Amino acid sequence: MFETRQHLMSALEAMQEISAPNSHSLITVGGSRRGSLGDPFRPGFLAALEVRTELVRLLRLLDERSRRLLLLWFVQGRPVVEIANELGISRVHCYRLRNKALAELLEAASEPADVTPRAS
Repeated sequence: MFETRQHLMSALEAMQEISAPNSHSLITVGGSRRGSLGDPFRPGFLAALEVRTELVRLLRLLDERSRRLLLLWFVQGRPVVEIANELGISRVHCYRLRNKALAELLEAASEPADVTPRAS
């Protein structure tokens, strides 16, 4: 699903629209944005949902700091200076952590998802 780093970054940035509190991007009610055959979902809804589900799966594999950094960077679109201050690290280290986290996500994305249920 995510062949390149750019695909992954674009998908993370697309979460910005979904996570907006006033967003109607997930389910649109009303006739003007329905699918061509009366489908109640906007075109591309199911594909976007699959991408989002895969991103959530991948983000869960990261440690809390790396996950927070990526969400602040891509989803919230915060400047590096703010991210560094919030995480208590340097701006240079922000870039290092971002690159490392993206590399980890790409590596995990290239591996098949574990579909076996976890014991509770």
